[in-house]
Amino acid sequence: MPTKITAPFFATAACQAYKEDKESGRVIWNLTVPVCQIPKELPLDPNARLANENRRTVKSMLDTLAQKPEEFIFYNNGILIVADSIQVKDHAVGGGFEIELLLISPDEGQEDNFIGNGIVNGGHTYTAIMKARSYYEKLKSKVTKPKLNQQTGKPDYSELEDASVQIFVLVNISQDEISNISRYRNTSESVEEFSLKNLAGEWDIIEEHLPSECKPYVAFREGGNKPYDVTDLVRRLACINNKIYPWQASDGSRKNPSATFTAYGTLIRKWKKDDFVEIVPLLKDILYIEERLRHVYDTRKGLSKLKCVEKKTYLFITGTEFNHTLPLPFVFPILAAFRVFIKDGKWEKPVEQLWDKMGNTLIDNLLTAYKNEGRGNPAFFGRSASTWSNLLLVPMQLKLME
Repeated sequence: MPTKITAPFFATAACQAYKEDKESGRVIWNLTVPVCQIPKELPLDPNARLANENRRTVKSMLDTLAQKPEEFIFYNNGILIVADSIQVKDHAVGGGFEIELLLISPDEGQEDNFIGNGIVNGGHTYTAIMKARSYYEKLKSKVTKPKLNQQTGKPDYSELEDASVQIFVLVNISQDEISNISRYRNTSESVEEFSLKNLAGEWDIIEEHLPSECKPYVAFREGGNKPYDVTDLVRRLACINNKIYPWQASDGSRKNPSATFTAYGTLIRKWKKDDFVEIVPLLKDILYIEERLRHVYDTRKGLSKLKCVEKKTYLFITGTEFNHTLPLPFVFPILAAFRVFIKDGKWEKPVEQLWDKMGNTLIDNLLTAYKNEGRGNPAFFGRSASTWSNLLLVPMQLKLME
């Protein structure tokens, strides 16, 4: 059974910003909330990317919260939450509003197709606020001796109560819609970056090796009005790149390319030609593998019963159309398994032969793992290290048998 979480807090302002003109329509609430009033331990499961407190954006937010807390609401984009329900009541004394959210989160062992409620966008904002709150609470409890900031003359975070943030709450959102909202709300980071790199000529090596049938569908700068952009190609190339994601390093360690799903904006920002020069010539092969696996998925009975799989036409990069639209965690870990047979930028065996020997097994293993461990949540499944590592056993065993 899913877990129900009640999250009460105070807001200085609240308004129903949008409501659909139909029964049980979707609703958006816009709240202004003092950061010290935000509930702790809000779930992040619906968010497409894990929050990383070491990111540059988090450090910038912490600087603002420490030194200019009153400016935070003007500098920050806010937090987007999907909730099962919301109650808004006038505060009895002093104005403001009492807010109560009901959030439903999947249990650890839940096997149905349930993504759950929580923060869809703004996970890094929430992380920064919670970290600032911990410093603030230590100051208030006098656990640590405060140090004065040389610029402000005051202890950092001592005036955190002056900081507020906008929280947008979406209600009556179906499970099918949550993954799309998370995806579109979390893709802005890479857009400007890939256009800037195009101006610098960073993508010429990819354009050179992109098959001609793919070129009508891929943009290398903003405004191309095409279904894909170069980011989609870099993500697939990264799946098979042993230089940045070695399946077996010299010290025996392994690095899985889960960033292709969870942090691809960072992947684009940190792009270096030297890291991909050996692997880009294999672009046509990785697209071939993905075409083959999508064909197999299309023939699987009962696939569309999984709520994360949509029974609608999907146009692939090559121009081929498929009958199902799949979540990328059903695709990228399988592509990544093939890097076991890449050495010095070359396939150890013909890629067609490799697919015939292990393609169907990889799909079988992935679907079994998703049903047993995925919690019905593609975002959770794609972030899990075991999702990527367990599929490597198939090509590793094939190597041992030869």
